[in-house]
Amino acid sequence: MCSPSVYRRQAESNEQTALAAKNGFPDWAVIMCFYAALHWVNDYAFHQREIEELEGTDDKDSSQNLHKLRRLYVKKISRINNWRDLEEAYELLFRASMTARYLRGLESLNRTAREHYSNNKSFVQNCFDYLAIVKSRLS
Repeated sequence: MCSPSVYRRQAESNEQTALAAKNGFPDWAVIMCFYAALHWVNDYAFHQREIEELEGTDDKDSSQNLHKLRRLYVKKISRINNWRDLEEAYELLFRASMTARYLRGLESLNRTAREHYSNNKSFVQNCFDYLAIVKSRLS
């Protein structure tokens, strides 16, 4: 049996960090759920021998472009495998992490990400549910 890829190990590590952060640091739990999902995508691409699709073409690729490549890859494999829930779950985790990292949509509420997610515990739980979908489809 092959040992788990570095991507799988990182996904599992990020999920454990998300669980540890869930109660006291819900903003970081959301971020780590997204990064766990990202590494599940990488693990899947690695095993499909398609990891180069996620790596970009040169050293000037920004993280935004790399995120775009990954989102396009998720869209592709979702369509090929008829996994609509995968595309939706990944997209929701991406958007939630953007809120947590860059306060998208929170400026007008005058709220930090931690305040926002502390007041939306059910949404934080939803992020774990979305991660479970990604994990079940790609592991």
